Amino acid sequence: MNKNEPKACINTDREIWRKTKDDYYSPAIHVTELGGIGINVGGYILVAPIESWHDAGNKILTVNPNLPNWKRQLAYWLLGWKG
Repeated sequence: MNKNEPKACINTDREIWRKTKDDYYSPAIHVTELGGIGINVGGYILVAPIESWHDAGNKILTVNPNLPNWKRQLAYWLLGWKG
């Protein structure tokens, strides 16, 4: 193989859930080789440690959507900013 040719990589991720079986465009969750949790929706994948997913979910649950600035409050919390 020529060193300038792209090389195939071995996928070490382990899929743990897929919304529609055998539909590779459907939302899915996987675990990476290093233990990160990946969530794929629409071909866009977010990967983070389980602690970060838990922290983000906890922050979302504490936001009051009846407040006029709830989106800003949520964004600040998710980014770790003071607001």
